[in-house]
Amino acid sequence: MPRSSQLPSERLAAELRQKIEAGDWQPGGQLPSVTELSHTYSVSRATVSKALRTLVAEGLVVTRHGWGTFVAEPVE
Repeated sequence: MPRSSQLPSERLAAELRQKIEAGDWQPGGQLPSVTELSHTYSVSRATVSKALRTLVAEGLVVTRHGWGTFVAEPVE
């Protein structure tokens, strides 16, 4: 990830948002686990969790306890 004045969680949220908007993950599709994302992006699990909470607040993803995080279905 490129360096900037953003917090690591903000940079990660932006990168994940971009992947969702580009269609890399389809609506209803499951995102990689927090552990997988932390390894992929070389950030802590706490940073991944904070980034995912940002995306939940934006309505881009939903978290199902015990199941994972999924791309939200578009609202028509």
